[in-house]
Amino acid sequence: MIAHRDFIILSTQDWSALPTRKHRWARNWARQGDRVLYVEQQMHWAGWLAAIGSEFWRPFRCLRGPQLVEPNLWVFTLPIVLPFFQMSVAINRLNNFFLLPVLRWAMRRVGFTSPILWAYTPHSADFVGALGESISVYECVDEFSASKGLVYGPAIAAMERELIAKVDQVIVTAPALLESKRPLARRIETVPNGVDVEHFARASRPETTPHPAVAALPKPVIGFIGGVQYWVDFDLTAHAARAHPEWSFAFVGPVEPLARIDKVRGLPNVHFLGKQPYAIVPQFVAGFDVCINPYVLDGVGENVDPLKLYDYLASGKPVVSTDIPAARRFADVIRLARTADEFTRALEAALADPGDAAARQRMAADHSWESRFQRVQAIVERLSA
Repeated sequence: MIAHRDFIILSTQDWSALPTRKHRWARNWARQGDRVLYVEQQMHWAGWLAAIGSEFWRPFRCLRGPQLVEPNLWVFTLPIVLPFFQMSVAINRLNNFFLLPVLRWAMRRVGFTSPILWAYTPHSADFVGALGESISVYECVDEFSASKGLVYGPAIAAMERELIAKVDQVIVTAPALLESKRPLARRIETVPNGVDVEHFARASRPETTPHPAVAALPKPVIGFIGGVQYWVDFDLTAHAARAHPEWSFAFVGPVEPLARIDKVRGLPNVHFLGKQPYAIVPQFVAGFDVCINPYVLDGVGENVDPLKLYDYLASGKPVVSTDIPAARRFADVIRLARTADEFTRALEAALADPGDAAARQRMAADHSWESRFQRVQAIVERLSA
């Protein structure tokens, strides 16, 4: 095991966001004695103005420098950047020109001189080789060129190609990403997402009382956990909710601006319960009768490896997912659907026959975060040899 190294993580999420592999790697490295500088996602001025109610102080947080949030782990907020940087190579390069000295300053504040650069941002090629890093890794967790919002696919794909060509190692989370990125990379390896098996297994234990917000809903409860994003297919939810007004649909997680919740607005049996602390999420899942993973079948869905699928399996609850590649791996223990009618019928079948909870949990046990981190550590060790 490699210890006492410095890692700088260029993240696509704030530290306060729903926890993903980015947060887990950061914490794992810090706990084993390495030092970690976690750089939060870039926010542009248009995004800041849209979220000014909750992000008013963000432009000033950079001035504080890196903040120690846990032993060996610092979090740093970048200054606000120009908008459209994911639509224009030129604007992105201009932003990076101004961000590079800011990153160097943050590194000096925590005493980093030769870190391992761990990038999740596909538009960060300008930083590779410019931060004095000993190793550079791009961990690709989504097909960013298929994202919605202020993203121009060809531009972000060009930025990502440059990044892949420059880094020492690429890690992807899904087979489709491996297929598309392999021709561009010197070294590439797949490390899928994982699950905190013990944490979500609590959802199926008799001593876990369902959270009151879920327990109060009419049964059965069809449940969802995670960020409510543009990729959630609310056409499926609306169809099922209208077909079965006696069912309750509970979405546990923050609702993002691009999410098409207008498609279910006004339906009395669809409930948005907001972002919840990770520690109590199993209490919400405990109140679900069926868990859903309703990805839109598009370029994002074809390349994603949803965390929630692993979480659902670990809970032992029945699962219905749209027919994305990541879900097909678990077709023996979950139900798949492609259309709204199929989705509703799959929910009906899951309620009538919940299936083998123990089999789902055994499958989840093969995908622990501990095993995933060991694979990541082995990659770092090979690169350092």
